[in-house]
Amino acid sequence: MKKHLFALFLVLAVLLLPVSLASAKTLESAKAEKVFFYASDAEGKAILLKVIPLDDLKKLAHGREDGKNYSISSTDNYPTTQYCEARGFTVPELVAYVKSVTNVAGAETIGFSGGDAIRLMATDSYGNYNRAWTYDELYGTPRYYFEGLFDAQKGWNTSWEIAGEDSSKFGVTLDAYNARYRASDPYYEDKRAVFAGGVRTEPILATESFSGRTTTAVLVASTEIGIADRVAANGGTAEGSLRDMLTDTWSLRLSLPMTEADLMAAHRTAFDNFKWIYNLRLDMERAPGLRALGAVAEPVANVSARGDALTINFACATEGASIYYSFDGAPQIPYTGPVTVDIAGRDLAADPVSFYMTAVKEGFSDAGIIAVKYPGLAPAFQTLYSGMAGEALRFAAQDGIAASDWAAWTDALNFVTLKTPSVNAYVRVDDENFALDADLRAIVFDGALFSETGAYSFVFHAAGYADKSASVTIKKPAPAILPPANAKIGVPVLFRFDDASYQDGLTIYVRTPDGADAMLPTNRIDRTRQGSVLIGAACFDLDAPAIDAPGSYKFSFVNNRFEPGTAEAEVVFAPGIGPAPDDVKASDWYYNAARYVTGEGLFDAYDATGAFGAGAPMTRAMLVTALYRAAASPDVAPSPEFSDVPAGTPLSAAVSWARDAGIVSGMGDGTFRPEASVTREQITAMLFRYARHTGADTRVAGDLAAFADASEIAGWAEEALAWAVGARIVNGMGDGLVAPRGTATRAQVAQMLLDYNRL
Repeated sequence: MKKHLFALFLVLAVLLLPVSLASAKTLESAKAEKVFFYASDAEGKAILLKVIPLDDLKKLAHGREDGKNYSISSTDNYPTTQYCEARGFTVPELVAYVKSVTNVAGAETIGFSGGDAIRLMATDSYGNYNRAWTYDELYGTPRYYFEGLFDAQKGWNTSWEIAGEDSSKFGVTLDAYNARYRASDPYYEDKRAVFAGGVRTEPILATESFSGRTTTAVLVASTEIGIADRVAANGGTAEGSLRDMLTDTWSLRLSLPMTEADLMAAHRTAFDNFKWIYNLRLDMERAPGLRALGAVAEPVANVSARGDALTINFACATEGASIYYSFDGAPQIPYTGPVTVDIAGRDLAADPVSFYMTAVKEGFSDAGIIAVKYPGLAPAFQTLYSGMAGEALRFAAQDGIAASDWAAWTDALNFVTLKTPSVNAYVRVDDENFALDADLRAIVFDGALFSETGAYSFVFHAAGYADKSASVTIKKPAPAILPPANAKIGVPVLFRFDDASYQDGLTIYVRTPDGADAMLPTNRIDRTRQGSVLIGAACFDLDAPAIDAPGSYKFSFVNNRFEPGTAEAEVVFAPGIGPAPDDVKASDWYYNAARYVTGEGLFDAYDATGAFGAGAPMTRAMLVTALYRAAASPDVAPSPEFSDVPAGTPLSAAVSWARDAGIVSGMGDGTFRPEASVTREQITAMLFRYARHTGADTRVAGDLAAFADASEIAGWAEEALAWAVGARIVNGMGDGLVAPRGTATRAQVAQMLLDYNRL
């Protein structure tokens, strides 16, 4: 393709940064030399009230009423304690200060209380307000400094998380903690002792601060120092150990004390001590009486190249507007004249010069942060988020792009590289696999390139232009969802799909009969079975389970690798499992199985005390009765009874039904032997015949050869046992054995029936 020389003098196109741009915090960033304070008016416009130099805010900063620095304690995911000392001011104090120094009309009506929110933008947030707090969240809940989190002799107790849980309970309220965890928390009294020594304090925006972790170890993932030695040198007290180390490096910094719930539920709170704040926006519940004087025009950048240098001139059409710029993150440098950039040895096509700019004026709204690249940007494409596997993919010019601009860029296009989901490297696309459509101003890629689902990344290389990147997610048609025919509260729920990979990356939401929406916890959903997901019984044991009462529930399945990305299925839940028998504990592996068989009435109590009798052997009478009841206890025609099964009894009806259905037979001598125990292969055979009798699919078959004792399986039981293994009703004994002739217990059979119920 022809080369296209770019002009030495070029007015660059600018691109507004999207709100969804990633804004991950780095370990270090630039401090806020100037703080931009906005407030939203009744139309939702963010009006600039004041640009405040950090040095001015330092004059506003203060310590506590007793003159000492503020002390803030936090916990983090090492886990360690983080201690911070700071000087600063509260958010209401900052709002009051802005009111006193701004000349914007109507600013006297701003305030901060109740549900009013303050939105915070860091210098490396690239224009995003990625933290927000209401007054009630910051100041409506008592917050404390906890000196006792760290003991100079004992250190930080790494076992403080709630016993039996995998991580801290972020978001758990104090009431929820007390109701669910308090009784089993072995550190409850230790935490209460720490709380008793807590000092009530309040959140501040710190202009000077310093923090460290209570360890002397090298902290690879943190720029903070270990301060255990400083605490020891301070008499074993963290408070005051950092008083001589305060710096403005992290300004502004939200210093957020802990709540009682943070302490008791082991929340990890260091994340909320947000650093490098340079832009704040006040959103009041009742909009203030601000009157915008207008909107500041977007700034433009004129860039010229001469030798090894670029010269950038910024301009804004709004009279009196101030322009700020930067080459990394938040634009904070005031523009006073041409800016020079050294480009010696730099490949501008592969590594263009990027910078950021904003134009602001008090009393005006503005365009926010503008990102700019040099050399020239390729024409913008129409928004294209996804395509379908095996189908052609078309990138088309955005509406408004001049035909001449499109032609100039495509004439200069040398080649295209592509990174696929399975190859983590860019590979040149063969010329025959894409074509330029001049009439439609489009580039069309052959569908053969897109055989798998996932993210595909393109880079278009054109002479005289910055490399243009584009990413598209290739999807497959969403499969049909097969919901369970019968669902019960507390019993695992199995959904099947036509596509065997649909469960990978799947998120499930549920809408309750009263219209509330909730996401099912991913760690309570089993995705290990291809073509299905199992919503485990643990989903019913949460603090506030979404599925907690009989009724109709709408499930939404979200998988962005498929189109449409959301599919729905409605399931009606009937009453399900009840409370566990007294001799069954929540920690028992058969806990939910016992609740199921007793709640459904499949098992009677083992003895007069009402015990479940988990370890007792399963008898032929017990199993036949359970299967009969699972089949809804159908009426049976009178038939000859076995000699050891009295006529007219409940057992007689169950045995007659099971014999007529081909599930059981006698012992060959006219007896049934109801009290005889049952082996694992006998139980499996009876359950297999029951499944066939009810019309269930019994075609699945597992590999019996995987068990070391497979040779011990009776020939008449092989088909049934293979089915049970394939359906995950039988999983072996955990030692590589299936123990076909071992006697089964009531707990084992209860689990088999529960597993069968989910099929």
